[in-house]
Amino acid sequence: MSLKDYLVRLGNETDLEQINEMIKILDPVFAYLGARIVSIKQGEAEIEFPFKETLQRRGGFLNGGVIMTAIDFAGGFAALSVNDGIDQVTQELKINFLEPMYKGPFRAIGKVLRKGRNTIVVEVRVYDADNKLGAIAIGTWFILRNNINIKG
Repeated sequence: MSLKDYLVRLGNETDLEQINEMIKILDPVFAYLGARIVSIKQGEAEIEFPFKETLQRRGGFLNGGVIMTAIDFAGGFAALSVNDGIDQVTQELKINFLEPMYKGPFRAIGKVLRKGRNTIVVEVRVYDADNKLGAIAIGTWFILRNNINIKG
């Protein structure tokens, strides 16, 4: 079963737990954030992550880079749910920071707006624990159709 097929299974929390554990192993940044996928379905994904001192900036609110990273994850998982290629890469992210975010857990919700032949466009909104909208983004993910060899 492909990662995409595994991610879009619905209604089975055991699967989500297994997916979250697998992603934490494959992506240390996801693990560092303390993030987890809350839900994923065709064209939509939601992640949640806690407020931690190591994620805040001067002033005590969530660092903008952390918000951007969460947006990249939520948008990427939403894009992956409709991707008919073998992988994808983030091509562009445009983010508006609307409010400082102090209170976690935070939620980032990605929704696919359009899937084209080579790209997938996703809107992502980030909320705090009080459901206050703190950031909104539009991102484009490029669909990879051939296996690429990434060297470190």
